[in-house]
Amino acid sequence: MTENNTQSHLLPTASQQHVGRSTLIWLSLFALFIAIVAGMGFVYRQYVLQQGILANMEEQLENKMAALSLEQDVLAKEMEQQLIGQQEQVQQGLDDLASRVDSHATKLLALSSVNRDDWKLAEINYLLRMADYRILMEKDNVNALALAESADDVLSSLDQTGLQQIRKILAEEIAVMKMTGRVDREGLYMQISALANQIDAIPFVRPLGEMIEPEANSFEEEDKTFKEKTRDFFYGILGKMHSYIRVRDHGKTINAILPPSEQNYLRQNLRLMLEQAQAALLRGEGEVYQDALVKARNWINQYYELNEQSKILLDELRLLEQQNVELEYNNFENSRSALSDYIQRLQKAAVRRGVR
Repeated sequence: MTENNTQSHLLPTASQQHVGRSTLIWLSLFALFIAIVAGMGFVYRQYVLQQGILANMEEQLENKMAALSLEQDVLAKEMEQQLIGQQEQVQQGLDDLASRVDSHATKLLALSSVNRDDWKLAEINYLLRMADYRILMEKDNVNALALAESADDVLSSLDQTGLQQIRKILAEEIAVMKMTGRVDREGLYMQISALANQIDAIPFVRPLGEMIEPEANSFEEEDKTFKEKTRDFFYGILGKMHSYIRVRDHGKTINAILPPSEQNYLRQNLRLMLEQAQAALLRGEGEVYQDALVKARNWINQYYELNEQSKILLDELRLLEQQNVELEYNNFENSRSALSDYIQRLQKAAVRRGVR
Protein backbone atom coordinates (compact mmCIF):
# COMPACT_ATOMS: atom_id res chain seq x y z
CA MET A 1 0.00 0.00 0.00
CA THR A 2 2.83 2.35 0.82
CA GLU A 3 4.52 1.53 -2.49
CA ASN A 4 1.36 2.50 -4.43
CA ASN A 5 1.14 5.83 -2.64
CA THR A 6 4.74 6.58 -3.52
CA GLN A 7 4.15 5.92 -7.22
CA SER A 8 1.04 8.12 -7.24
CA HIS A 9 3.10 11.02 -5.87
CA LEU A 10 5.76 10.58 -8.59
CA LEU A 11 3.24 10.72 -11.51
CA PRO A 12 1.94 14.24 -12.44
CA THR A 13 -1.72 14.78 -11.97
CA ALA A 14 -4.03 15.94 -14.81
CA SER A 15 -4.30 19.38 -13.28
CA GLN A 16 -0.52 19.71 -13.18
CA GLN A 17 -0.28 18.71 -16.85
CA HIS A 18 -2.97 21.29 -17.76
CA VAL A 19 -1.05 24.02 -15.90
CA GLY A 20 2.14 23.13 -17.80
CA ARG A 21 0.43 23.36 -21.18
CA SER A 22 -1.18 26.68 -20.26
CA THR A 23 2.18 28.06 -19.21
CA LEU A 24 3.70 26.98 -22.53
CA ILE A 25 0.85 28.63 -24.47
CA TRP A 26 1.17 31.87 -22.52
CA LEU A 27 4.92 31.90 -23.09
CA SER A 28 4.34 31.42 -26.83
CA LEU A 29 1.78 34.21 -26.91
CA PHE A 30 4.12 36.48 -24.98
CA ALA A 31 6.96 35.73 -27.41
CA LEU A 32 4.58 36.39 -30.31
CA PHE A 33 3.53 39.70 -28.75
CA ILE A 34 7.18 40.73 -28.29
CA ALA A 35 7.90 39.87 -31.95
CA ILE A 36 4.87 41.88 -33.14
CA VAL A 37 5.88 44.90 -31.07
CA ALA A 38 9.48 44.68 -32.34
CA GLY A 39 8.29 44.36 -35.96
CA MET A 40 5.94 47.32 -35.64
CA GLY A 41 8.69 49.38 -34.04
CA PHE A 42 11.05 48.55 -36.90
CA VAL A 43 8.40 49.45 -39.51
CA TYR A 44 7.60 52.72 -37.76
CA ARG A 45 11.28 53.61 -37.54
CA GLN A 46 11.76 52.93 -41.25
CA TYR A 47 8.66 55.00 -42.03
CA VAL A 48 9.95 58.00 -40.02
CA LEU A 49 13.37 57.71 -41.66
CA GLN A 50 11.81 57.54 -45.13
CA GLN A 51 9.60 60.58 -44.45
CA GLY A 52 12.68 62.57 -43.45
CA ILE A 53 14.50 61.58 -46.64
CA LEU A 54 11.45 62.43 -48.77
CA ALA A 55 11.08 65.82 -47.06
CA ASN A 56 14.73 66.61 -47.80
CA MET A 57 14.34 65.49 -51.41
CA GLU A 58 11.15 67.53 -51.78
CA GLU A 59 12.97 70.64 -50.55
CA GLN A 60 15.80 70.03 -53.02
CA LEU A 61 13.26 69.54 -55.81
CA GLU A 62 11.51 72.80 -54.94
CA ASN A 63 14.85 74.61 -55.11
CA LYS A 64 15.56 73.04 -58.49
CA MET A 65 12.09 73.95 -59.73
CA ALA A 66 12.56 77.55 -58.61
CA ALA A 67 15.93 77.73 -60.36
CA LEU A 68 14.41 76.19 -63.48
CA SER A 69 11.53 78.68 -63.43
CA LEU A 70 14.00 81.56 -63.17
CA GLU A 71 16.06 80.10 -65.99
CA GLN A 72 12.93 79.78 -68.13
CA ASP A 73 11.99 83.41 -67.47
CA VAL A 74 15.45 84.56 -68.52
CA LEU A 75 15.31 82.33 -71.59
CA ALA A 76 11.84 83.63 -72.51
CA LYS A 77 13.07 87.21 -72.31
CA GLU A 78 16.10 86.38 -74.44
CA MET A 79 13.92 84.64 -77.00
CA GLU A 80 11.53 87.60 -77.04
CA GLN A 81 14.40 90.00 -77.65
CA GLN A 82 15.78 87.78 -80.41
CA LEU A 83 12.36 87.57 -82.05
CA ILE A 84 11.96 91.34 -81.90
CA GLY A 85 15.39 91.78 -83.48
CA GLN A 86 14.60 89.24 -86.19
CA GLN A 87 11.24 90.88 -86.89
CA GLU A 88 12.97 94.22 -87.29
CA GLN A 89 15.49 92.64 -89.67
CA VAL A 90 12.70 90.99 -91.63
CA GLN A 91 10.77 94.24 -91.84
CA GLN A 92 13.88 96.08 -92.96
CA GLY A 93 14.56 93.39 -95.55
CA LEU A 94 10.98 93.56 -96.79
CA ASP A 95 11.18 97.34 -97.02
CA ASP A 96 14.43 97.12 -98.97
CA LEU A 97 12.94 94.44 -101.20
CA ALA A 98 9.81 96.51 -101.81
CA SER A 99 11.95 99.54 -102.61
CA ARG A 100 14.01 97.56 -105.09
CA VAL A 101 10.92 96.02 -106.66
CA ASP A 102 9.41 99.47 -107.06
CA SER A 103 12.63 100.72 -108.59
CA HIS A 104 12.76 97.86 -111.06
CA ALA A 105 9.07 98.27 -111.86
CA THR A 106 9.64 101.94 -112.59
CA LYS A 107 12.53 101.13 -114.85
CA LEU A 108 10.53 98.47 -116.67
CA LEU A 109 7.57 100.76 -117.15
CA ALA A 110 9.90 103.43 -118.47
CA LEU A 111 10.80 101.19 -121.35
CA SER A 112 8.39 101.56 -124.25
CA SER A 113 9.38 98.33 -125.95
CA VAL A 114 9.12 95.72 -123.20
CA ASN A 115 9.23 92.26 -124.74
CA ARG A 116 8.65 88.78 -123.41
CA ASP A 117 12.33 88.22 -122.58
CA ASP A 118 12.36 91.24 -120.26
CA TRP A 119 9.48 89.81 -118.27
CA LYS A 120 11.26 86.48 -118.01
CA LEU A 121 14.38 88.19 -116.67
CA ALA A 122 12.26 89.93 -114.05
CA GLU A 123 10.71 86.58 -113.13
CA ILE A 124 14.16 85.00 -112.74
CA ASN A 125 15.28 87.85 -110.50
CA TYR A 126 12.17 87.43 -108.35
CA LEU A 127 12.64 83.65 -108.04
CA LEU A 128 16.25 84.04 -106.90
CA ARG A 129 15.27 86.69 -104.35
CA MET A 130 12.58 84.40 -102.95
CA ALA A 131 15.10 81.55 -102.75
CA ASP A 132 17.48 83.72 -100.70
CA TYR A 133 14.58 84.76 -98.48
CA ARG A 134 13.70 81.11 -97.74
CA ILE A 135 17.30 80.40 -96.77
CA LEU A 136 17.74 83.51 -94.64
CA MET A 137 14.45 83.53 -92.75
CA GLU A 138 13.17 79.95 -92.80
CA LYS A 139 16.38 77.89 -93.15
CA ASP A 140 14.47 76.00 -95.84
CA ASN A 141 16.94 74.81 -98.46
CA VAL A 142 14.40 72.44 -100.04
CA ASN A 143 12.03 75.14 -101.27
CA ALA A 144 14.94 77.48 -101.96
CA LEU A 145 16.50 74.83 -104.18
CA ALA A 146 13.19 74.34 -106.02
CA LEU A 147 12.92 78.09 -106.66
CA ALA A 148 16.50 78.24 -107.95
CA GLU A 149 15.91 75.30 -110.29
CA SER A 150 12.75 77.03 -111.58
CA ALA A 151 14.84 80.13 -112.27
CA ASP A 152 17.34 77.98 -114.17
CA ASP A 153 14.51 76.50 -116.26
CA VAL A 154 13.38 80.00 -117.23
CA LEU A 155 16.98 80.94 -118.06
CA SER A 156 17.29 77.93 -120.35
CA SER A 157 14.24 79.11 -122.31
CA LEU A 158 15.92 82.43 -123.19
CA ASP A 159 18.03 82.48 -126.33
CA GLN A 160 20.58 85.08 -125.25
CA THR A 161 24.32 84.41 -125.30
CA GLY A 162 24.96 86.83 -122.43
CA LEU A 163 23.06 84.56 -120.04
CA GLN A 164 25.47 81.61 -120.31
CA GLN A 165 27.77 82.97 -117.60
CA ILE A 166 24.80 83.56 -115.29
CA ARG A 167 23.60 79.97 -115.82
CA LYS A 168 27.09 78.69 -115.00
CA ILE A 169 27.20 80.63 -111.71
CA LEU A 170 23.67 79.50 -110.81
CA ALA A 171 24.49 75.85 -111.61
CA GLU A 172 27.48 75.98 -109.25
CA GLU A 173 25.34 77.47 -106.46
CA ILE A 174 22.67 74.80 -106.96
CA ALA A 175 25.29 72.02 -106.87
CA VAL A 176 26.78 73.36 -103.63
CA MET A 177 23.35 73.52 -102.00
CA LYS A 178 22.52 69.95 -103.04
CA MET A 179 25.74 68.70 -101.44
CA THR A 180 25.05 70.58 -98.19
CA GLY A 181 22.34 68.15 -97.19
CA ARG A 182 18.75 68.50 -96.13
CA VAL A 183 17.08 68.94 -92.77
CA ASP A 184 13.49 67.71 -92.64
CA ARG A 185 12.44 70.36 -90.13
CA GLU A 186 8.74 69.74 -90.65
CA GLY A 187 9.13 65.99 -90.07
CA LEU A 188 11.30 66.47 -86.96
CA TYR A 189 8.85 69.05 -85.62
CA MET A 190 5.96 66.60 -85.95
CA GLN A 191 8.01 63.80 -84.31
CA ILE A 192 8.65 65.99 -81.26
CA SER A 193 4.94 66.89 -81.13
CA ALA A 194 4.04 63.19 -81.19
CA LEU A 195 6.44 62.48 -78.31
CA ALA A 196 4.98 65.38 -76.31
CA ASN A 197 1.54 63.80 -76.67
CA GLN A 198 2.85 60.58 -75.09
CA ILE A 199 4.01 62.21 -71.84
CA ASP A 200 0.73 61.58 -70.02
CA ALA A 201 0.84 57.89 -70.96
CA ILE A 202 4.01 57.06 -68.99
CA PRO A 203 3.73 56.75 -65.18
CA PHE A 204 5.91 58.37 -62.54
CA VAL A 205 7.99 56.37 -60.07
CA ARG A 206 5.66 54.69 -57.55
CA PRO A 207 6.04 55.36 -53.81
CA LEU A 208 8.03 52.89 -51.73
CA GLY A 209 5.94 50.35 -49.87
CA GLU A 210 3.23 50.37 -52.49
CA MET A 211 1.90 46.83 -52.93
CA ILE A 212 -1.31 44.97 -53.65
CA GLU A 213 -2.77 43.15 -50.66
CA PRO A 214 -3.62 39.53 -51.42
CA GLU A 215 -7.23 38.48 -51.02
CA ALA A 216 -7.80 36.22 -48.04
CA ASN A 217 -9.39 32.85 -48.59
CA SER A 218 -11.80 32.26 -45.71
CA PHE A 219 -12.12 28.53 -46.40
CA GLU A 220 -8.38 27.95 -46.28
CA GLU A 221 -8.09 30.04 -43.08
CA GLU A 222 -10.62 27.82 -41.31
CA ASP A 223 -8.70 24.66 -42.22
CA LYS A 224 -5.34 25.96 -40.94
CA THR A 225 -3.96 24.89 -37.57
CA PHE A 226 -2.76 27.31 -34.92
CA LYS A 227 0.85 26.66 -35.91
CA GLU A 228 0.14 27.39 -39.57
CA LYS A 229 -1.74 30.59 -38.72
CA THR A 230 1.15 31.72 -36.52
CA ARG A 231 3.63 31.02 -39.33
CA ASP A 232 1.48 32.89 -41.89
CA PHE A 233 1.19 35.83 -39.52
CA PHE A 234 4.98 36.08 -39.23
CA TYR A 235 5.35 35.81 -43.01
CA GLY A 236 2.76 38.58 -43.42
CA ILE A 237 4.79 40.88 -41.18
CA LEU A 238 7.96 40.07 -43.11
CA GLY A 239 6.11 40.77 -46.39
CA LYS A 240 5.00 44.19 -45.20
CA MET A 241 8.54 44.99 -44.05
CA HIS A 242 9.87 43.85 -47.42
CA SER A 243 7.50 46.23 -49.23
CA TYR A 244 9.40 49.15 -47.71
CA ILE A 245 12.62 48.07 -49.37
CA ARG A 246 12.82 48.19 -53.18
CA VAL A 247 15.82 47.72 -55.48
CA ARG A 248 15.53 49.47 -58.87
CA ASP A 249 18.14 48.32 -61.36
CA HIS A 250 17.94 51.34 -63.64
CA GLY A 251 21.64 52.12 -63.60
CA LYS A 252 21.12 55.27 -61.51
CA THR A 253 19.60 56.40 -58.22
CA ILE A 254 16.07 57.78 -58.17
CA ASN A 255 16.36 61.17 -56.51
CA ALA A 256 12.75 61.81 -55.50
CA ILE A 257 9.18 60.59 -55.63
CA LEU A 258 6.94 63.46 -56.70
CA PRO A 259 3.52 64.20 -55.20
CA PRO A 260 0.66 64.64 -57.71
CA SER A 261 0.82 68.47 -57.72
CA GLU A 262 4.51 68.49 -58.62
CA GLN A 263 3.97 65.70 -61.14
CA ASN A 264 1.65 67.99 -63.10
CA TYR A 265 4.18 70.80 -62.83
CA LEU A 266 6.93 68.54 -64.15
CA ARG A 267 4.73 67.40 -67.07
CA GLN A 268 4.14 71.02 -68.04
CA ASN A 269 7.86 71.80 -67.87
CA LEU A 270 8.64 68.70 -69.91
CA ARG A 271 6.23 69.85 -72.63
CA LEU A 272 7.74 73.34 -72.48
CA MET A 273 11.22 71.86 -72.95
CA LEU A 274 10.05 69.95 -76.03
CA GLU A 275 8.45 73.13 -77.39
CA GLN A 276 11.76 74.90 -76.84
CA ALA A 277 13.46 72.18 -78.90
CA GLN A 278 10.90 72.75 -81.66
CA ALA A 279 11.55 76.50 -81.66
CA ALA A 280 15.31 75.93 -81.82
CA LEU A 281 14.75 73.44 -84.66
CA LEU A 282 12.93 76.05 -86.75
CA ARG A 283 15.62 78.65 -86.04
CA GLY A 284 18.46 76.25 -86.80
CA GLU A 285 19.98 76.58 -83.31
CA GLY A 286 21.60 73.19 -82.89
CA GLU A 287 23.01 73.66 -79.39
CA VAL A 288 19.74 74.89 -77.88
CA TYR A 289 17.89 72.09 -79.69
CA GLN A 290 20.13 69.35 -78.30
CA ASP A 291 20.24 70.83 -74.77
CA ALA A 292 16.44 70.90 -74.58
CA LEU A 293 16.14 67.26 -75.69
CA VAL A 294 18.88 66.15 -73.26
CA LYS A 295 17.08 67.85 -70.36
CA ALA A 296 13.80 66.23 -71.33
CA ARG A 297 15.47 62.80 -71.52
CA ASN A 298 17.18 63.26 -68.14
CA TRP A 299 13.88 64.21 -66.47
CA ILE A 300 12.20 61.09 -67.83
CA ASN A 301 15.11 58.95 -66.60
CA GLN A 302 14.97 60.56 -63.16
CA TYR A 303 11.28 60.82 -62.34
CA TYR A 304 9.39 58.31 -64.53
CA GLU A 305 8.99 54.55 -64.41
CA LEU A 306 11.42 52.96 -66.86
CA ASN A 307 8.92 50.61 -68.47
CA GLU A 308 8.72 49.52 -72.09
CA GLN A 309 6.84 52.63 -73.21
CA SER A 310 9.18 55.09 -71.53
CA LYS A 311 12.21 53.28 -72.99
CA ILE A 312 10.76 53.74 -76.48
CA LEU A 313 10.25 57.43 -75.73
CA LEU A 314 13.85 57.74 -74.52
CA ASP A 315 15.16 56.01 -77.64
CA GLU A 316 13.19 58.40 -79.86
CA LEU A 317 14.58 61.40 -77.98
CA ARG A 318 18.10 60.02 -78.31
CA LEU A 319 17.65 59.67 -82.09
CA LEU A 320 16.32 63.22 -82.33
CA GLU A 321 19.37 64.49 -80.42
CA GLN A 322 21.63 63.06 -83.10
CA GLN A 323 19.99 65.13 -85.85
CA ASN A 324 22.11 68.02 -87.10
CA VAL A 325 19.72 70.96 -87.46
CA GLU A 326 22.38 73.66 -87.77
CA LEU A 327 23.52 73.50 -91.39
CA GLU A 328 25.23 76.40 -93.13
CA TYR A 329 23.55 77.09 -96.45
CA ASN A 330 24.95 79.10 -99.31
CA ASN A 331 22.79 81.68 -101.08
CA PHE A 332 22.30 82.84 -104.66
CA GLU A 333 23.84 86.27 -104.24
CA ASN A 334 26.43 85.76 -107.00
CA SER A 335 23.90 84.72 -109.64
CA ARG A 336 21.52 87.50 -108.59
CA SER A 337 24.30 90.06 -108.82
CA ALA A 338 25.34 88.80 -112.27
CA LEU A 339 21.71 88.87 -113.45
CA SER A 340 21.22 92.40 -112.11
CA ASP A 341 24.33 93.60 -113.98
CA TYR A 342 23.08 91.95 -117.16
CA ILE A 343 19.65 93.63 -116.89
CA GLN A 344 21.29 97.01 -116.29
CA ARG A 345 23.45 96.59 -119.39
CA LEU A 346 20.34 95.79 -121.44
CA GLN A 347 18.58 98.89 -120.12
CA LYS A 348 21.56 101.14 -120.86
CA ALA A 349 21.81 99.71 -124.37
CA ALA A 350 18.11 100.39 -124.91
CA VAL A 351 18.56 103.99 -123.73
CA ARG A 352 21.47 104.51 -126.11
CA ARG A 353 19.32 103.23 -128.95
CA GLY A 354 16.83 105.92 -128.08
CA VAL A 355 14.10 103.62 -126.96
CA ARG A 356 13.33 105.65 -123.87
